[in-house]
Amino acid sequence: MAEILNHIIRKKIHHAVGLLSGTSVDGVDAVLVRIGGSGINTKLKIIDFITLNIPKQLTNAVLRNSHVKTANIEEICRLNVIIGKLFGNGVKRLQKRNKGVKIDFIGSHGQTIHHLPKKLSYAGHNVKSTLQIGDPSVIANLTGITTVGDFRIADCAVDGDGAPLVPYLDYILFRSKKLSRGLLNIGGISNLTVLPKSCKRNDVIAFDTGPGNMVIDGLMMQLYKKPFDKNGKTAGKGKINQKLFEFLLQDDYYKLKPPKSTGREHYGNNFTGTILKKFRKYPGADIIRTVTEYTAYTIWNNYDKFISRKAKIDELIISGGGANNPFIVNSLKNYFNGVQIKKIDAYGINQDSKEAVLFAVLANECLSGIPANMKSVTGSKKDVILGKICLAN
Repeated sequence: MAEILNHIIRKKIHHAVGLLSGTSVDGVDAVLVRIGGSGINTKLKIIDFITLNIPKQLTNAVLRNSHVKTANIEEICRLNVIIGKLFGNGVKRLQKRNKGVKIDFIGSHGQTIHHLPKKLSYAGHNVKSTLQIGDPSVIANLTGITTVGDFRIADCAVDGDGAPLVPYLDYILFRSKKLSRGLLNIGGISNLTVLPKSCKRNDVIAFDTGPGNMVIDGLMMQLYKKPFDKNGKTAGKGKINQKLFEFLLQDDYYKLKPPKSTGREHYGNNFTGTILKKFRKYPGADIIRTVTEYTAYTIWNNYDKFISRKAKIDELIISGGGANNPFIVNSLKNYFNGVQIKKIDAYGINQDSKEAVLFAVLANECLSGIPANMKSVTGSKKDVILGKICLAN
């Protein structure tokens, strides 16, 4: 088995697949990349990117088992294998589209079903924890390709939040000697990375600012039976409800000092359910417009309160599904007055593929023996190597 790893490590150029399923659980993102080097010397080129739709029945099962009140241990056990098979199918689809490319390894994030970054006492132990399903050993044995997965738990083991992880990729790709940059990914949750001009690794500032698409998507489903607000069309029909906006400003998460991370446990059904309980009498479009504005506001507020005095950014580079929502983008332009806002596509990375690229890179770092968490970001006690290596015959 050591022979397999030695063969991978000796190669100067690798072809790798990065896999990700996000908080919306609507698709598996699979990216094929060419990787050279490691650490700050990493060089990347995206070869292909696809999204494999997740069947609605499976999406509902994952969401159901992400909530304490409806989770079932037998279902989670089965989903761990089923999600692994689905991810493996994403790899096979890329292989069919790129028959001349030999894939050296896979990096898989899996599907988060619960994330507990707050340290609590349980059974005599104070722990932070996180759980991703879609076991990497399933992927490895279905594809015949060495797979690295479970990237977050090593950071939790040394008292880190296990998130966010994307700042490592931001640091590798976007640090600059001339500019201070902000990298904003608007997925289900919004996370912001700030790279001060000429920054070193421990100068990086990053954390989850609050909701991205999650609250908007949850309310779109409950109000309109639609999974998301495509191109912000529903928000475009509404106006900001000041009472609702002021109610949202009472939320405690976005006010917390970093390091911090969050997820569906905070901004999921309980959060949207409370909104509807108090404000359902108002037009649905007004509700969607208001939570869209709130999403942009929490991003700016976190920057203004916790970052701007330390590092004033020259440009903000945005990615993720929220970058396609013109109302989020326009609100950000208003809040970040004077800061140039660009989509990550301008730098040769598809905004939808960025996080999948991250997990190919993290797999490369794991196989190279390089720590890839960031103490200044996750709050961990030390830098650790992220990921578990699963070999295939």
